[in-house]
Amino acid sequence: MTNPLTFLAPPLVGAFIGYMTNYVAIRMLFRPLKPWRLFGIRVPMTPGVIPGKRHELAINIGEMVGEHLLTSKDIKKALGRESFNLELKELINGRVTDILHKDLGPIASLVPKEFTNYFKAGIKILRWRSLKHLHNFINSEAFAEKLSVTISARLQNFMAQETGALLPEETAARLFDFLEKTTTNFLAGPAVEQWLTIYTEKKINEFIKSDQTLSDLIPQSLTETLLDRLQTETPRLIEKFAALLQEPEMRDKITHGICQAISHFIAAMGPMAAFIGNFINPETIEQKIRQYLQEKGDDVADGLFDQATQTKITAIIRQKVESLLHTPASTLLKNLGSEKVEQTAKWLSSSIVALIKDPKTSAALINLLREALAGWQKRTIEETLTPLFGQKALHDGQAKITSEVVEVIRSPMVKRLIDQLAKELLEEKIMVQPIGQLSSFLPHKVQDKIDEYLLQFIKDLLIREVPGLVDSLNIKEVVTQKVDSLDLLRLEGLLLGIMQEQFKYINLFGALLGFIIGLLNLIVLFGPGF
Repeated sequence: MTNPLTFLAPPLVGAFIGYMTNYVAIRMLFRPLKPWRLFGIRVPMTPGVIPGKRHELAINIGEMVGEHLLTSKDIKKALGRESFNLELKELINGRVTDILHKDLGPIASLVPKEFTNYFKAGIKILRWRSLKHLHNFINSEAFAEKLSVTISARLQNFMAQETGALLPEETAARLFDFLEKTTTNFLAGPAVEQWLTIYTEKKINEFIKSDQTLSDLIPQSLTETLLDRLQTETPRLIEKFAALLQEPEMRDKITHGICQAISHFIAAMGPMAAFIGNFINPETIEQKIRQYLQEKGDDVADGLFDQATQTKITAIIRQKVESLLHTPASTLLKNLGSEKVEQTAKWLSSSIVALIKDPKTSAALINLLREALAGWQKRTIEETLTPLFGQKALHDGQAKITSEVVEVIRSPMVKRLIDQLAKELLEEKIMVQPIGQLSSFLPHKVQDKIDEYLLQFIKDLLIREVPGLVDSLNIKEVVTQKVDSLDLLRLEGLLLGIMQEQFKYINLFGALLGFIIGLLNLIVLFGPGF
């Protein structure tokens, strides 16, 4: 009887040989790491396939990654994916929000420490260059021309304003109150009173002793105005006098006045007064006058109401007044004694002084000034100043102001002031002032626009520049160098980690194949009888 091992041995031995053959072949991919030498001759198949062909493997892997797996087109396509855009948007929004809500210190604190000295020097250089350009511009003709145009336009706008804009109602009221009090106190002072007394007495005496007339003192236009006013008002005065004649009290006064005048006339006749008094009885005269006024008073009043009578009386009064105005003062006062003239001069002087010292005079003057200014308030400043200075003077004044302003700005003192202000503003205020949260300066719409702009900008930048950067990086060369520089054991670990499972099945497949070959050997050896 045949031993069973005779039939089992060939398949089992074939399976073992197949398994070990594949196992050794796989190990020879990585081992040995270095070439073996026997009697100075390198043993074939050493080192292993991967250690021996590592450089060629690295080149092939680099070519596969750089030219087939990670191309610029693939990267550009990946950057355009919606998922990438969403991730990029969230990233930008988060970073922008963190920056906008961060409490930032002064500008200098944002500069890295290693660049602090350079930053300070740069600020000083920037300030120096800016001021240099500013000074050069101030000294240029372009600056003078632009400033002149600006000042001229501003002066024109100022001159076109209403005069009342310079003096508001409240300010004007306080000004007029101050002027009224000041004027009253000034005119009531003893020095003014003494000066006015001496001055008016001197002028009145000079006028009385001279051949001047009242018309010489009064302007012709004012004289005509007064005469026209007198001619206009005389009929009304006559009518009022006519109405008074019809009143008993007025008739009594007229009668009393006429009787007194007759008595004074008779008394002035000296020795003839007693003789005439025997023939003229005052009571009789008074009775006759009363009787006449009672009988003829109405006729006299009616006559005064007559238009022709009023015209004649008006003409006579106007003529008398004109004659009085054109009569020399010395002629008017020639019948008065020197004492009377002196008393008259003192009386006029004291009356003028009393009138001027009267607070009502100050109030009247201020009211006149107020009325005059009220008329000017609606006029432009140019219309107000032109009669005072003339159009040419105003034009020259504007040119002078413009020239002086330009010269003042160009002066060394102003330039030093500008330098000092720029230094204080930049180095002592702007540079040391904490910035704070940027979100407090920017509205929400602006913040949203910043996010949108950065997203679009970065997206366009990545799509436009990254493919070119990938090509310039030469990924093929980078991968080749990286793989070529890897430690062999680490490279073995990487490959085994990826293909360990596949290697196991290859070994099993070798065992199966050896087992089948062993069975075929049995068939060949023992023939059909088997």
